[in-house]
Amino acid sequence: MKGFEDLQQLWHRQTPEPNVSFDTILKRIKESKGELAKKLFWQSVVVAAAIIVLLLVWVAVSFSTWTTYLALALTMGCICYFFVNQLADYRRISSSHSLLSKPQEYIVYLQEFKQKRNRFNTRNYMAYEIVLAVAFGLYAVEMYFSVPFWAFITFLLVVVCWFLICHFVFMKQYIKQENARIQEMIDNLGRINKQFHES
Repeated sequence: MKGFEDLQQLWHRQTPEPNVSFDTILKRIKESKGELAKKLFWQSVVVAAAIIVLLLVWVAVSFSTWTTYLALALTMGCICYFFVNQLADYRRISSSHSLLSKPQEYIVYLQEFKQKRNRFNTRNYMAYEIVLAVAFGLYAVEMYFSVPFWAFITFLLVVVCWFLICHFVFMKQYIKQENARIQEMIDNLGRINKQFHES
């Protein structure tokens, strides 16, 4: 903790730019970290609720085809995978406050965290989408035999549009916002680290 206090005193003596103190930058870092952690936490809560709903559907509803049960299993598997990763990343970012006294280590930590999140939000998300698409395809077998043809076609069109909007609109915005928040933390830590090494 002594190193952290030395760093704080250094910042009070030499600020990197006018009207921006060490405390202000530290507050920005903590706010960004808090917002990211809160977002990951609430996503985990929503996903946990979705898992519970799917389990209730599995138990309460009697389906006529085995493909629907396989679709439910695939969907629950995808959602559980998402839940475990979101919860792990929430814990990683929440417990990273101990690194605030070591700006360079925290920068490396956040860069690795950002790369991991990018892999999860791109490559892993693509696999997630493919498995969910297969699950919807399997569920479509049940729909084909239980609803009028126009309702079946409407279901397929809605699912395809939903996948396209999620992939090309929502996910792009999500990745951009998340990367911006992490990059802001990295930039602020870089300013602290640069000032520390210039002294």
